[in-house]
Amino acid sequence: MIPASTEATPDVTPGAPTVVASDLDRTLIYSAAALALGMPDARAPRLTCVEVYQARPQSFVTETAGHLIAELAARTDAFFVPTTTRTREQYLRVNLPGPAPRYAICANGGHLLVDGRTDEDWHAAVLGRLAADCAPLAEVRDHLRRTADPAWLLRERDAEGLFAYLVVDRALLPDTWAKELADWAGPRGWTVSLQGRKLYAVPRPLTKSAAVAEIVRRTGAGSVLAAGDSLLDTDLLLAADHGWRPGHGELAAEGWGAPHVTALEGEGVGCGEEIVRAFLARLPG
Repeated sequence: MIPASTEATPDVTPGAPTVVASDLDRTLIYSAAALALGMPDARAPRLTCVEVYQARPQSFVTETAGHLIAELAARTDAFFVPTTTRTREQYLRVNLPGPAPRYAICANGGHLLVDGRTDEDWHAAVLGRLAADCAPLAEVRDHLRRTADPAWLLRERDAEGLFAYLVVDRALLPDTWAKELADWAGPRGWTVSLQGRKLYAVPRPLTKSAAVAEIVRRTGAGSVLAAGDSLLDTDLLLAADHGWRPGHGELAAEGWGAPHVTALEGEGVGCGEEIVRAFLARLPG
């Protein structure tokens, strides 16, 4: 387990706050391509843009979901924690409604942000664990470059020196390639996840749940609620007291479930709204 920081540990007491840890992309926020509105245009919900990239609207929530997120972020009995595989730069482009979260988790747990700043002690502990338990990032990136076909590879990226990902043309990506990569990466301590046009190679100890556990330790939270749609969210959902997954994404495609995880049937941006409603309904009072 990644060592805890030296910040004082509050006692967990009755009435302790709840940590609400939610994945962002295709869980709470949605690109235009992922909206899956599924109704006539005239009946489509009003949308709120929550991310701009290169001066263009990039990610959305329903207008109602925006109000609910603001309500959740303002709760005094809960810590709303955006929990994402995005890099810090990518996360900071997201402008969710409501008060800015005290805590956020970026780079799949590699960075714990406190009031928008990286906790350097946490980050150093993560780097030490990866160096001890996993093949180096350079070895993984070299393998990706040698085996990826330029016919379907659009871009290859290093995410803050922690993990790598490819942007691919899904129509041309062979069905077996991700599995072959996972078979190669597994013995080296790495895991693979295909999400939309992005294929991630991530060190196995680099998890959202470890960073959430640190936030629980610091805040004295009594319970954790979580939501996510991809294989990289599995550990987060399993570590929560209750979780939700949407009706789309890797987990839905694989039929993944757990007794305490609600498998929602909704898809697209409407399911994001459903998830925020579920968080609020589960909070005391």
